[in-house]
Amino acid sequence: MSDIVTVLQGVTDSDYGKIPLSNVIVTRKRNLFMDRTWTTPDIKIGVVILGVHFLALFAPFTFTWGAFWASFANYVLRGVFGVTLSYHRNLAHHSVKLPKWLEYSFAYLGVLAFQVRFICFLHVCIFYLQRIENAIRGRVTFKEK
Repeated sequence: MSDIVTVLQGVTDSDYGKIPLSNVIVTRKRNLFMDRTWTTPDIKIGVVILGVHFLALFAPFTFTWGAFWASFANYVLRGVFGVTLSYHRNLAHHSVKLPKWLEYSFAYLGVLAFQVRFICFLHVCIFYLQRIENAIRGRVTFKEK
């Protein structure tokens, strides 16, 4: 286990645990729900998520096949074409070449999917890819708070 990079010296598998099928040892356990400071955006997003799940309780009473196929088409247009193809593959990675009219149309569908502004999406994607690249090269510098 000499290839494992950790911040804390002397941490072993039995202290916190090893991620399965990986060479990463978890150096500290974090409770992301209770032991944190809740900000206003966190509370707003939580209320929206709880509201959507509350409304989903009424779904069995209002189900129609027409509404089902409309939501499936909405998922394909906004989710597959708008977010996955346009935001991620085309705009973030430039791995798909599309005509400008189609690129703008798919980007607009991504906006309609209630995603954050594209620049925020791109920032998160680039930050994630840099961390993965650094982890592969062995330059991980996670710091304990």
